[in-house]
Amino acid sequence: MAKESKSRQPARTGSRGQGGASSNAAAAPTAKKGVNPFKFFSQVRQEGRKVTWTSRQETIVSTIMVVILSIIAAIFFFAVDSAIGAIINFLLGLGS
Repeated sequence: MAKESKSRQPARTGSRGQGGASSNAAAAPTAKKGVNPFKFFSQVRQEGRKVTWTSRQETIVSTIMVVILSIIAAIFFFAVDSAIGAIINFLLGLGS
C-alpha cells in the first residue's frame, strides 16, 4: 500500500470537544464594500473583450442546424405519437 503524502492529510484544527468545528466559526462577517458603477462597467467591458465571439457565418449555420433538427424532432415525435395512438385505438376497439 502506498504512503499518502502529507498534503493529503486533513488539517487538525480546534479541540476534540468542539465536534470538529473550526476555531474560525465565531469570526464576525466582513462588511460589504461599496461598488463604484464606473469601475463595474469598466470591468464588464474588459471581460467582454476577452470573450471569443462567433462570426456571423457561424451564427447563421448554427441557427439553421437548430431549426432543421427541431423540425426533424417534431416529425419524429408526431409519427411516434400517431403510431402509439393508432395502436391504443386498435386495442380499445377489440373489446367492443
